[in-house]
Amino acid sequence: MTTAKKAVLITHGGDGPQNADHASRTLAQLGYELDWRMPDQGSTLPKVDESIAVTVIYGGGKPADDKDWYTDHYPWLHAEIGFAKDCVAKGVPTVGFCLGGQIIAHGLGSIIGPSPQGHAEFGYYELTPTEAGKGFIPDNFRVTQAHYHGFSLPDGATLLARTDAFATQAFVFGETTYGFQFHPECALENFQRWQEKDQSLYEREGSQTRKEQDALAQDAHASQAKWLEQFLHDLVGPA
Repeated sequence: MTTAKKAVLITHGGDGPQNADHASRTLAQLGYELDWRMPDQGSTLPKVDESIAVTVIYGGGKPADDKDWYTDHYPWLHAEIGFAKDCVAKGVPTVGFCLGGQIIAHGLGSIIGPSPQGHAEFGYYELTPTEAGKGFIPDNFRVTQAHYHGFSLPDGATLLARTDAFATQAFVFGETTYGFQFHPECALENFQRWQEKDQSLYEREGSQTRKEQDALAQDAHASQAKWLEQFLHDLVGPA
Protein backbone atom coordinates (compact mmCIF):
# COMPACT_ATOMS: atom_id res chain seq x y z
CA MET A 1 0.00 0.00 0.00
CA THR A 2 1.11 3.54 -0.65
CA THR A 3 0.56 6.77 1.26
CA ALA A 4 0.93 8.95 -1.83
CA LYS A 5 -2.29 10.61 -2.96
CA LYS A 6 -1.85 11.54 -6.62
CA ALA A 7 -2.64 9.52 -9.75
CA VAL A 8 -0.95 10.90 -12.87
CA LEU A 9 -3.15 10.16 -15.89
CA ILE A 10 -1.54 10.74 -19.31
CA THR A 11 -3.92 10.97 -22.27
CA HIS A 12 -3.54 11.63 -25.99
CA GLY A 13 -5.51 13.18 -28.81
CA GLY A 14 -7.15 15.76 -26.57
CA ASP A 15 -8.83 13.17 -24.31
CA GLY A 16 -8.90 14.14 -20.68
CA PRO A 17 -11.16 14.20 -17.65
CA GLN A 18 -14.20 14.97 -19.79
CA ASN A 19 -14.01 11.41 -21.16
CA ALA A 20 -14.82 9.10 -18.27
CA ASP A 21 -13.16 5.70 -18.24
CA HIS A 22 -12.98 2.75 -15.87
CA ALA A 23 -9.42 3.49 -14.70
CA SER A 24 -9.92 7.12 -13.66
CA ARG A 25 -13.29 6.33 -12.14
CA THR A 26 -11.82 3.52 -10.04
CA LEU A 27 -8.85 5.60 -8.88
CA ALA A 28 -11.16 8.45 -7.93
CA GLN A 29 -13.32 6.04 -5.93
CA LEU A 30 -10.19 4.81 -4.18
CA GLY A 31 -9.53 8.38 -3.06
CA TYR A 32 -6.71 9.50 -5.36
CA GLU A 33 -6.31 13.03 -6.69
CA LEU A 34 -6.45 12.79 -10.49
CA ASP A 35 -3.66 14.74 -12.17
CA TRP A 36 -4.49 14.77 -15.90
CA ARG A 37 -1.66 15.46 -18.36
CA MET A 38 -1.82 15.73 -22.16
CA PRO A 39 1.78 15.96 -23.45
CA ASP A 40 0.81 15.74 -27.13
CA GLN A 41 -1.32 18.84 -26.53
CA GLY A 42 1.51 20.73 -24.84
CA SER A 43 1.20 19.62 -21.20
CA THR A 44 4.35 19.18 -19.17
CA LEU A 45 4.93 16.12 -17.03
CA PRO A 46 5.47 16.37 -13.25
CA LYS A 47 8.58 15.47 -11.36
CA VAL A 48 8.52 11.84 -10.27
CA ASP A 49 8.52 11.97 -6.49
CA GLU A 50 6.83 10.47 -3.45
CA SER A 51 3.58 12.35 -4.12
CA ILE A 52 2.76 10.08 -7.08
CA ALA A 53 0.95 6.90 -6.10
CA VAL A 54 0.38 5.56 -9.62
CA THR A 55 0.87 6.55 -13.26
CA VAL A 56 -1.55 5.49 -15.99
CA ILE A 57 -0.67 6.07 -19.66
CA TYR A 58 -3.61 5.80 -22.03
CA GLY A 59 -3.80 5.01 -25.74
CA GLY A 60 -4.91 7.17 -28.63
CA GLY A 61 -3.06 9.86 -30.54
CA LYS A 62 -1.16 7.28 -32.52
CA PRO A 63 1.56 8.74 -34.77
CA ALA A 64 2.03 7.88 -38.43
CA ASP A 65 2.16 4.24 -39.47
CA ASP A 66 5.92 3.81 -39.51
CA LYS A 67 8.40 1.68 -37.61
CA ASP A 68 10.24 4.68 -36.18
CA TRP A 69 7.18 6.14 -34.45
CA TYR A 70 9.35 7.28 -31.53
CA THR A 71 11.55 9.60 -33.65
CA ASP A 72 12.10 13.32 -33.15
CA HIS A 73 8.90 14.03 -35.09
CA TYR A 74 7.06 13.29 -31.84
CA PRO A 75 8.96 14.96 -28.97
CA TRP A 76 6.09 14.28 -26.56
CA LEU A 77 6.75 10.56 -27.00
CA HIS A 78 10.35 11.04 -25.87
CA ALA A 79 9.08 12.92 -22.83
CA GLU A 80 6.58 10.19 -21.96
CA ILE A 81 9.10 7.39 -22.47
CA GLY A 82 11.53 9.18 -20.15
CA PHE A 83 8.81 9.80 -17.59
CA ALA A 84 7.72 6.16 -17.66
CA LYS A 85 11.31 4.97 -17.24
CA ASP A 86 11.72 7.28 -14.25
CA CYS A 87 8.50 5.98 -12.68
CA VAL A 88 9.64 2.38 -13.12
CA ALA A 89 13.11 3.12 -11.75
CA LYS A 90 11.65 4.81 -8.66
CA GLY A 91 9.12 2.07 -8.00
CA VAL A 92 5.99 4.05 -8.86
CA PRO A 93 3.23 1.66 -10.00
CA THR A 94 2.95 2.28 -13.74
CA VAL A 95 0.27 0.99 -16.11
CA GLY A 96 -0.12 1.48 -19.85
CA PHE A 97 -3.01 0.76 -22.21
CA CYS A 98 -2.37 0.28 -25.96
CA LEU A 99 -0.05 3.19 -26.92
CA GLY A 100 0.65 3.56 -23.20
CA GLY A 101 1.74 -0.06 -23.01
CA GLN A 102 3.95 0.48 -26.03
CA ILE A 103 5.54 3.54 -24.40
CA ILE A 104 6.35 1.60 -21.24
CA ALA A 105 7.61 -1.36 -23.26
CA HIS A 106 9.87 0.85 -25.40
CA GLY A 107 11.33 2.42 -22.27
CA LEU A 108 12.26 -1.12 -21.21
CA GLY A 109 13.93 -1.84 -24.56
CA SER A 110 11.05 -3.29 -26.57
CA ILE A 111 10.66 -2.97 -30.34
CA ILE A 112 7.45 -1.23 -31.44
CA GLY A 113 5.85 -1.25 -34.86
CA PRO A 114 2.89 -2.20 -37.05
CA SER A 115 2.10 -5.87 -37.53
CA PRO A 116 4.44 -7.31 -40.19
CA GLN A 117 1.45 -9.21 -41.57
CA GLY A 118 -0.70 -6.09 -41.68
CA HIS A 119 -3.03 -7.34 -38.97
CA ALA A 120 -5.20 -5.18 -36.77
CA GLU A 121 -7.50 -5.77 -33.83
CA PHE A 122 -10.56 -3.56 -33.67
CA GLY A 123 -13.40 -4.86 -31.55
CA TYR A 124 -13.50 -7.44 -28.77
CA TYR A 125 -10.97 -10.28 -28.69
CA GLU A 126 -10.40 -13.15 -26.31
CA LEU A 127 -7.04 -13.22 -24.53
CA THR A 128 -5.02 -16.41 -24.13
CA PRO A 129 -3.23 -16.37 -20.77
CA THR A 130 0.26 -17.77 -20.46
CA GLU A 131 1.15 -20.09 -17.59
CA ALA A 132 2.32 -17.05 -15.65
CA GLY A 133 -0.89 -15.21 -16.52
CA LYS A 134 -3.32 -17.87 -15.34
CA GLY A 135 -5.26 -16.50 -12.42
CA PHE A 136 -4.40 -12.93 -13.44
CA ILE A 137 -6.11 -13.18 -16.83
CA PRO A 138 -9.54 -14.84 -16.46
CA ASP A 139 -10.65 -17.68 -18.68
CA ASN A 140 -12.70 -16.63 -21.71
CA PHE A 141 -11.75 -13.00 -21.09
CA ARG A 142 -12.76 -10.83 -24.04
CA VAL A 143 -11.38 -7.28 -24.09
CA THR A 144 -11.54 -4.09 -26.12
CA GLN A 145 -8.89 -3.67 -28.81
CA ALA A 146 -8.20 -0.82 -31.25
CA HIS A 147 -4.70 -1.02 -32.75
CA TYR A 148 -2.45 -2.24 -35.55
CA HIS A 149 0.87 -1.67 -33.79
CA GLY A 150 2.34 -4.15 -31.35
CA PHE A 151 5.43 -4.57 -29.20
CA SER A 152 7.95 -7.24 -28.34
CA LEU A 153 8.29 -8.52 -24.79
CA PRO A 154 10.88 -6.42 -22.94
CA ASP A 155 13.89 -8.20 -21.48
CA GLY A 156 13.19 -9.13 -17.88
CA ALA A 157 9.41 -8.87 -18.26
CA THR A 158 6.96 -11.73 -17.81
CA LEU A 159 4.42 -12.37 -20.54
CA LEU A 160 0.87 -12.70 -19.18
CA ALA A 161 -1.35 -12.94 -22.26
CA ARG A 162 -1.41 -13.11 -26.06
CA THR A 163 -3.86 -13.28 -28.94
CA ASP A 164 -3.55 -15.07 -32.27
CA ALA A 165 -2.52 -11.89 -34.11
CA PHE A 166 -0.36 -10.20 -31.45
CA ALA A 167 1.99 -12.24 -29.30
CA THR A 168 2.39 -9.65 -26.54
CA GLN A 169 -0.91 -8.50 -25.04
CA ALA A 170 0.04 -8.13 -21.39
CA PHE A 171 3.26 -8.17 -19.39
CA VAL A 172 4.50 -7.38 -15.92
CA PHE A 173 7.96 -6.01 -15.15
CA GLY A 174 8.99 -6.26 -11.53
CA GLU A 175 5.99 -6.13 -9.23
CA THR A 176 4.24 -2.88 -10.19
CA THR A 177 4.83 -2.15 -13.90
CA TYR A 178 2.22 -3.42 -16.36
CA GLY A 179 1.88 -3.00 -20.11
CA PHE A 180 -1.38 -3.92 -21.82
CA GLN A 181 -1.99 -3.85 -25.56
CA PHE A 182 -5.75 -3.90 -24.94
CA HIS A 183 -8.12 -1.32 -23.46
CA PRO A 184 -9.72 -2.53 -20.20
CA GLU A 185 -10.27 1.11 -19.25
CA CYS A 186 -12.55 1.74 -22.23
CA ALA A 187 -16.21 2.43 -21.47
CA LEU A 188 -18.89 1.46 -23.98
CA GLU A 189 -19.64 5.08 -24.88
CA ASN A 190 -15.95 5.66 -25.63
CA PHE A 191 -15.75 2.66 -27.94
CA GLN A 192 -18.88 3.82 -29.73
CA ARG A 193 -17.06 7.09 -30.36
CA TRP A 194 -14.11 5.13 -31.78
CA GLN A 195 -16.46 3.24 -34.08
CA GLU A 196 -17.36 6.53 -35.71
CA LYS A 197 -13.87 8.04 -35.65
CA ASP A 198 -11.60 5.10 -36.53
CA GLN A 199 -13.24 4.09 -39.77
CA SER A 200 -9.93 3.11 -41.40
CA LEU A 201 -9.45 0.30 -38.90
CA TYR A 202 -12.43 -1.53 -40.36
CA GLU A 203 -10.46 -1.92 -43.58
CA ARG A 204 -7.57 -3.77 -41.93
CA GLU A 205 -7.15 -7.53 -41.80
CA GLY A 206 -8.45 -8.94 -38.53
CA SER A 207 -10.83 -6.14 -37.57
CA GLN A 208 -14.35 -7.12 -36.62
CA THR A 209 -17.37 -5.73 -38.41
CA ARG A 210 -19.60 -3.18 -36.70
CA LYS A 211 -22.26 -5.89 -36.33
CA GLU A 212 -19.80 -8.27 -34.65
CA GLN A 213 -18.63 -5.54 -32.29
CA ASP A 214 -22.13 -4.54 -31.26
CA ALA A 215 -23.03 -8.15 -30.49
CA LEU A 216 -20.06 -8.57 -28.14
CA ALA A 217 -19.92 -5.12 -26.57
CA GLN A 218 -22.14 -5.33 -23.48
CA ASP A 219 -20.61 -8.48 -22.00
CA ALA A 220 -17.04 -7.45 -22.81
CA HIS A 221 -17.32 -4.00 -21.24
CA ALA A 222 -18.97 -5.34 -18.10
CA SER A 223 -16.33 -8.03 -17.51
CA GLN A 224 -13.29 -5.86 -18.26
CA ALA A 225 -14.56 -3.03 -16.03
CA LYS A 226 -14.92 -5.46 -13.13
CA TRP A 227 -11.48 -6.92 -13.82
CA LEU A 228 -9.76 -3.52 -14.02
CA GLU A 229 -11.39 -2.34 -10.80
CA GLN A 230 -9.98 -5.36 -8.96
CA PHE A 231 -6.58 -4.99 -10.64
CA LEU A 232 -6.18 -1.36 -9.56
CA HIS A 233 -7.41 -2.11 -6.07
CA ASP A 234 -4.82 -4.87 -5.75
CA LEU A 235 -2.08 -2.68 -7.28
CA VAL A 236 -2.44 0.47 -5.17
CA GLY A 237 -5.33 0.01 -2.74
CA PRO A 238 -7.23 2.94 -1.21
CA ALA A 239 -5.42 6.29 -0.96
